[in-house]
Amino acid sequence: MGIFNLKKGNKKAKSEKSEKPSPEQLLFSEKAMEFIIPTFEKFGFKKHRIEIEKYSSLIIYRKENEYLKISSTTYPTDYPYCYNIIFGEGDSDDVVEYDWNSTSLWRFKETIEPKSKATEYEFPTKEGVEPSLNNANAELLKYGLTFLNGDLKLFHDIRKEQNKNREPYKIYSRDENGKFQTSYEPKSVE
Repeated sequence: MGIFNLKKGNKKAKSEKSEKPSPEQLLFSEKAMEFIIPTFEKFGFKKHRIEIEKYSSLIIYRKENEYLKISSTTYPTDYPYCYNIIFGEGDSDDVVEYDWNSTSLWRFKETIEPKSKATEYEFPTKEGVEPSLNNANAELLKYGLTFLNGDLKLFHDIRKEQNKNREPYKIYSRDENGKFQTSYEPKSVE
């Protein structure tokens, strides 16, 4: 599948700024579509959104209320550069929703094999893209199979553990006297 087919499926709002994708992000996204997306589709997930930018890429596939996301970053401030396969439930486009209602493949691996040194995947160099994505796909099938099959119990357990000590998002606003007041963002409280 060519990159023009990838970009064609993009559902970006007209107001969003678009950057010319870097060769690294283009290659990564094309190979992710080749190595990992067939697994998503095999389990009934369908393309929702694809964004390929200068320093990042985002590929989201949905099945009803569940989603799978491949997210990568090569922003200079995000070193070491990495990518993740993310499992989520709910709205994959609302930052508050997905921040609280998603977790990564490496957390599944860490839960299933506590002695493993599970982390985000290192963003691969040109020569390492295919082996890295092939490994990520194998781990997706090994550690994420329950989620892929629609069994969300392990996902809920991991998400609960991940979020148990997090504070809700704080909102700072001025009152009628000009003093700052703090309140909590309702979705993150929930």
